[in-house]
Amino acid sequence: MQVTFDQIGIEANFMGYVAPKPGWYIAPHSHQQYELHFITKGKGINWLEKDQFDLVPQMVYMAPPGEIHEQQSDMVDPMEIFFLPFSLTGLRQDLPHIHGAYPLIQKELQTILHLQQNVGGHQIFRVQMRIIELIWTIISPLVELKDHAAGKIVDAEFVVPLQIVEQALLYIQDHKLENPTLEQVARHCHISPRHLSRVFAEMMHMTVHTFIQQERFLWACRELEQTESTIDEISEALHLGSKQYFCHWFKRYSSKSPSVYRRES
Repeated sequence: MQVTFDQIGIEANFMGYVAPKPGWYIAPHSHQQYELHFITKGKGINWLEKDQFDLVPQMVYMAPPGEIHEQQSDMVDPMEIFFLPFSLTGLRQDLPHIHGAYPLIQKELQTILHLQQNVGGHQIFRVQMRIIELIWTIISPLVELKDHAAGKIVDAEFVVPLQIVEQALLYIQDHKLENPTLEQVARHCHISPRHLSRVFAEMMHMTVHTFIQQERFLWACRELEQTESTIDEISEALHLGSKQYFCHWFKRYSSKSPSVYRRES
């Protein structure tokens, strides 16, 4: 998922985890993305090409794209790491290296990991939002944005609240079969339809209507692939009125009829 804070786009989809086993070792490697490491237990060593430093609890370390490093956990006091790979767009310049103390957020990290491993499909949006919000909390003090109108550099601000889009996503996931209107989603988020349209488009790079239809289409695809529901039953669940209209609507997104799609799945 990609979310945009004013001009800065953050794309992140999952959290990784390395359990505190004595002496675990990760061979030299690099990443195409940025990667945040949160050390929550134990200690270890991070080796770079020309340097090394200790990894200790309540520390955050960010490996920039292309950096080669290797890591090893202590034999006596094994290290636990939560890591977040992510990509950024819209930066004026690459982020500086991060390596330093950070307040312990082990509970939040464990919650995100637990949700990621156990939630249902529609709740994954909540997980990804929490991941992106955590990344933004870490990197926002280091980001500079260019004020194109004034031609000057300004500090990045959390311009668009994640909570609005998160509420909209979860509402849509829970009500997609009913084909909610923009006004209904906005009412649930306690903002105007115009405000929701702007916020949603800035952060999700599509309109609310497009997202709703995309989720309805994906639901229909899963029903055709994984269930024995008839086309009439699927059409009725989506409140599309008739089998004929459902077939017309489905072909708009897949270029195939529902029957052909089911047969070829």
